[in-house]
Amino acid sequence: MALIKRGRTKRLVLDIGSSAIRLCELSQTKAGFQLTKYFQKELGIDPALDEEEKVAIRQQGLEELLKESKVRTKKTILAVPGQSVFTRNRPLPPVPEYKVTQIVRYEIQQQIPFSLDQIALDYQVLERTEAGGYEVMMAAIKGDVVDKQVDILHTLRPRRSIDIVDVAPLAAYNWVHQTGEFGDTGECVALIDIGATTTDIVIQKDNQFRFTRSLSVGGNDITQALADGFNISFAEAEKLKRDKAFAPTGDAERDGKGGELVGEALNRMVGEINRSLAYFRSQPGGGPTNRIIIAGGCACLRNIIPYLQNQLGIEVRIAQPLAGIAVSPAANMASEHPEQACVVLGLALRCCANVPIQINLIPPRIIEAARQREQAFYWLLSLVTMLLIMASIIPVTAAKDDLVKGRIKFLEGVLAQYDRVYVRELDAFSQKESDLKVVKDSVEMSRKDVRALDHAHMTRHYWPEYIKAINDARPSGGGIVCSSIETAVIGGRENTGDAVRNLTPEELDAGMVEDQLPEEPVSRGRNPFGGRGGRAEDSVNDKYEDNLNGFPGIFDGGAPPTEPNGFVVLGYAQDYKALISFEDNLKANPVFGKHRVYVHIEDVAKVAKDELDNAQIGGDFGEVTKTASSSVGGMDIGMSFDMGGMMPPMGGMMPPMGGGFGGGSPALLGPVVVHFRVDVQFRGRPQKFEN
Repeated sequence: MALIKRGRTKRLVLDIGSSAIRLCELSQTKAGFQLTKYFQKELGIDPALDEEEKVAIRQQGLEELLKESKVRTKKTILAVPGQSVFTRNRPLPPVPEYKVTQIVRYEIQQQIPFSLDQIALDYQVLERTEAGGYEVMMAAIKGDVVDKQVDILHTLRPRRSIDIVDVAPLAAYNWVHQTGEFGDTGECVALIDIGATTTDIVIQKDNQFRFTRSLSVGGNDITQALADGFNISFAEAEKLKRDKAFAPTGDAERDGKGGELVGEALNRMVGEINRSLAYFRSQPGGGPTNRIIIAGGCACLRNIIPYLQNQLGIEVRIAQPLAGIAVSPAANMASEHPEQACVVLGLALRCCANVPIQINLIPPRIIEAARQREQAFYWLLSLVTMLLIMASIIPVTAAKDDLVKGRIKFLEGVLAQYDRVYVRELDAFSQKESDLKVVKDSVEMSRKDVRALDHAHMTRHYWPEYIKAINDARPSGGGIVCSSIETAVIGGRENTGDAVRNLTPEELDAGMVEDQLPEEPVSRGRNPFGGRGGRAEDSVNDKYEDNLNGFPGIFDGGAPPTEPNGFVVLGYAQDYKALISFEDNLKANPVFGKHRVYVHIEDVAKVAKDELDNAQIGGDFGEVTKTASSSVGGMDIGMSFDMGGMMPPMGGMMPPMGGGFGGGSPALLGPVVVHFRVDVQFRGRPQKFEN
């Protein structure tokens, strides 16, 4: 919940303790972390001094340390003592994440007898439970405690500001966790940081932070015991402790009075440690501690490891915070007593990587002040940006206005050429308007030509497809030859029946073999719509049906056709059955069936076979209104095919016609053949042939 989330690679990292101040600078390289700077300043503060004197000593020591280190960075990361911080692990029910903050604030409010605006608080979700809930570590501190640390920074020149306020035991835990000293087997390991005034305990179980507690006993208790026992000053007792004191060995003669005095202070510390471990063991999720790691100033006391191991009955190791990192020459001071550097290294780690516990206890007033400064900065930046924009836009806009005015004058002169009304000459007529009228007339003439061509295109007949379909309709076994095929105007006159005789139903049913074929021309049916074409069984109502269905053609309004609307096919059949097969094939052809075509057999007559030597062609047989060349839309669409010249002598079998209409037919045997005329009459506008 840090206020500012920007990068923190360049920060002033301080561990301001009760007996010493430490400063370090940590960087990350390709090979890992490197300790580039490390400085430590002993304060030698007597606990008997009042608070103002202690603060003055810390301020002086900090100024000397910063002068020696030559660090000018303003944003600072520091830690507050663990005994001043309320910490608690608490399981929360499954709720939306945005409600976790509300629950944490409520829980802290129930535990601390201060209003929330006087408290600096933060929390971290340690893990999610199987039921979807949260395991949360909450931390809170009274704002006045943090203010005391911050006030020291405000006296410095240049003035420093707060970026992160961490908790000393949690910072030490983060660093020891990073070095891997807790292990990864899931065992329960306790870190005990023995400082001058407090002893901090942090427990990790199953590779997860579980518990922390601060004890009000530390190295100063040993120093004070020596001072009282030997009746010396606190400073002399501190020097005696560092030079000669050791933890009791259990041998009274060897330990002497000094060992006895040290043992009395250590016994109180061990008792508090045992009670804390027992309390954790009794909690849900707790358990027995398998191993202890000690750090802090008292970790330097001689014989401390065997003593604690004997008193606690647990394996005890001393922390190795410099293991696995490179130490530059400017940080060699850290190698003298590395066990004292866990807290400051944990604070510096916040600048380089993510840490397991990311608590930030910045007081509310600092957060609000930072927010106001940031808002003021953005408002100022916005104002400056607007001023710069206006300063840059006004001259440019003025220049653009001049360009626009000049352009307007130019366009006024151009418009006067097209519209004299614009320049108040109402009676004048623009030359451009005359030119436009000429162009419009030319366009209209071109449109008429295009419409004529389009009409010709839409009304054209696809004669070659129809001629091929007529040729393909001849029976595969032969028996049909065509002497001619030509376009014609079919219909338009009333067929009186004078030229031909209709076949009787009996003749139709009999099939009309050669012996029954009449000598005079007959027709299978009359066209009820006038002229040739159409079958007797077609209803007159078809005329109206065609008009309704959108097929304007030869029947529109009863007007006779004036353009070719079909074919007249003349030819000879071996017998009447071959002719009927030819008719059926024509009707079944998808080209004619799709394009609404009437097929009519007209003027059937029995003639001598010798007539094949001089076969009749178009215009020679019967009366038919036809045209050899008709014009539609300026296009010549009339055509006639004379097949007479293609007829070979009838002395034997007829050879193939090479693609002509007589090709592929056998000889027409017998003394007589059937001469026929077939009208192929289109209904409506023919469409393009498609397979």
